[in-house]
Amino acid sequence: MKSSAAILLSCVAFVTANFDLYIGQQTGTTPEGGNEDMWNIYPSDPSCSDVYTARNYFGRDDVSGQIGVRCDGAGCFGGNSPADVDVLEMHFGDNPKYHWTIYKDRNYDMYGLDENVYGNCVPFPGNEYSCNQGQAIFDGVRKFRCITEFTVDQIEAAE
Repeated sequence: MKSSAAILLSCVAFVTANFDLYIGQQTGTTPEGGNEDMWNIYPSDPSCSDVYTARNYFGRDDVSGQIGVRCDGAGCFGGNSPADVDVLEMHFGDNPKYHWTIYKDRNYDMYGLDENVYGNCVPFPGNEYSCNQGQAIFDGVRKFRCITEFTVDQIEAAE
């Protein structure tokens, strides 16, 4: 009896959440002033309402000092296979620090700046959205599902 309780308690410590990572584009008359490539995270397949209210993480060449996503490889673009993403660096917030990098040649584990592993992502194509809001059009495709202890709500609340 004691051993089953110990096993149950040890499993509780490894409860995980997940988020799906999408690349999208906002076109038309937008608050940002034109066409913008962006990355978004969702707990599951998003509705258009989810798309309109999601926090946008813009694609950047370098995210060392700024919020955004850096992607290297042929899989970074639109409908191309996420299995062709070589490196994806996600800098979602500084307070708390949500800054991870996944590498194709390192099993897409989520490495923090401290080189510790904070989860794992898997190429996960198969869902896309197209939503119209006034003159703005939002199109996106899912690239990865990431399994980690951090939820979308936690990540999007970071500063």
